[in-house]
Amino acid sequence: MGEPVWSQNDQCDGGAIKSHEAYLYGRFETQMQSTQGSGIVSSFFLYNWDLNCNWPSQVNEIDIEMTGNLDNSVQFTTHHPNLTSVTQILPTPFNPHTTMVDYAIEWEPTTVRWFINGELSLTFTHEYVVQLVHPMRIFMNLWAVENINWTGVWDPTAMPGTSRYDYVRYYEYTPGSGNAGTANNFTLSWDDPFDTLDATRWDQSEDGQVGPLCTFRAQNVEVVNGELHLNITTYSTDQPTRPVHFGVDASSLNLTPTDVVYLNGGFNSWCGNCTAMADDDGDGIWTVILDLPLGQHEYQFAVNGWGGLIAQPILGTSCDYNPCDEWTNYGISVDEDLSTVYTPLYCWNSCDTCGELDDGGDCPADLDNDLYVGVNDVLTLLSEFGCTSDCTTDLTGDDIVSIVDVLAVLSAFGHPCP
Repeated sequence: MGEPVWSQNDQCDGGAIKSHEAYLYGRFETQMQSTQGSGIVSSFFLYNWDLNCNWPSQVNEIDIEMTGNLDNSVQFTTHHPNLTSVTQILPTPFNPHTTMVDYAIEWEPTTVRWFINGELSLTFTHEYVVQLVHPMRIFMNLWAVENINWTGVWDPTAMPGTSRYDYVRYYEYTPGSGNAGTANNFTLSWDDPFDTLDATRWDQSEDGQVGPLCTFRAQNVEVVNGELHLNITTYSTDQPTRPVHFGVDASSLNLTPTDVVYLNGGFNSWCGNCTAMADDDGDGIWTVILDLPLGQHEYQFAVNGWGGLIAQPILGTSCDYNPCDEWTNYGISVDEDLSTVYTPLYCWNSCDTCGELDDGGDCPADLDNDLYVGVNDVLTLLSEFGCTSDCTTDLTGDDIVSIVDVLAVLSAFGHPCP
């Protein structure tokens, strides 16, 4: 159980992306314009996203941030293991919220430098810099917080706002053999001008809440006229959703005809008995379909509410969705590029699966997934005829591709899939 994972922060919707790849040392450049407004934070930074359960002992972060309450400054910070940090706010002769500015971070084993419009602005060589030893991903995000001493009083009338990024460049750290940056210690690896949002480089998956006010939304990330735009907008209840098929195999339980299995999660505030599942054919497999917003959702199963039997993973096991916290929940990620989502069909109170919820839908003979049963499907099956191990065309589930499977395809031949 636990706190609702998708209890929306309903003051604002923010935007964020991060690189798929993490980098150890290098030069990182962008040209950006931040967002004005008290409480709003715009950023370009590096962070050890892949620290798994090693927080805070492996915290590494290097920041460029602009707070919307200050018109002529930029903030530079390093964060280190066990929650130490060093920060400095530099006055600037320009307003970062009204003009595009070039920024760069140079990260070496004993030094961090920041540049503004090509000029060295700040160097850190303090004792904590040598603790920055973990590969870090590149992040850009836009969000809000009410912190009087840092960002000022949250002003929701400042929305909508947009932070603009013209490009991002990454230079590999190549001391003694580079051709860019300080002492020519860096070599350009890639340059992204944001003609499109490159899904092979950037992840705009929705990682939920940020601070106490905003929720990151994929729809608040867009490319416009060769610029990446991150938007901060008022909270919207009109969020994209996907049908999510939940199921659990409770056939091992001695349930009575009046027993009901319920699904519980952050999406229903862990209600106990708000979302009843069904087992219409009496085979012990209980299912329900919910339309859920994009993002991550954790859940458990309960017989007759929280007073009955509970199905949940053991802490730290393979299906404990967030092994770094104290809660023991199953979980599923609802991604924008999916039209329908199927959870694993777990055996009751286990990480073992008892089959699959996604059985190929109403058209299992469509082996090439073109929504039509035709010659290609017949040829695909015939290529595995006689297969007895790891067969992808075993339509009858008898562990062999035989004439029975051929007849199953021929019976559907020439028909479109629903």
